[in-house]
Amino acid sequence: MEARLIRPEDVFLVWDEVEPLITKALVKSDEAYNSLDYLDLIMREDCALWIGSDNNEIKLALVCEATQLPRAKILQIHIWATKSGYDYEPWMKHFGSIEDYGRENGCSIIEVTVRKGLAKKLNWKHTYSVLTKRI
Repeated sequence: MEARLIRPEDVFLVWDEVEPLITKALVKSDEAYNSLDYLDLIMREDCALWIGSDNNEIKLALVCEATQLPRAKILQIHIWATKSGYDYEPWMKHFGSIEDYGRENGCSIIEVTVRKGLAKKLNWKHTYSVLTKRI
């Protein structure tokens, strides 16, 4: 297994495999973004794309953004999707690379919005939940 950051100039080499993962992650979202919005953000370097591959098959897509807040810079994980939708555990041993990326970009906090199932498994400090309501 391998996790790696994809440079914007290389995104189109993996996009056909990554796009369905991003779209699947957005199915339960509030429809504020679609996969093409994330492609645009990645190409503009406003967001970063990480992939996880095993036997030359992409099995994980992670999209994150370094955001400066008034008192801290945070690495926001917008998309964290696996091909099966459930097998995040094997990729946790590579999460240090994501943390290092955050530190290299001046971040001191990682923030992720997740569904309940993954929130329970991560065992991170539960500071708050992010909820949405359509009006």
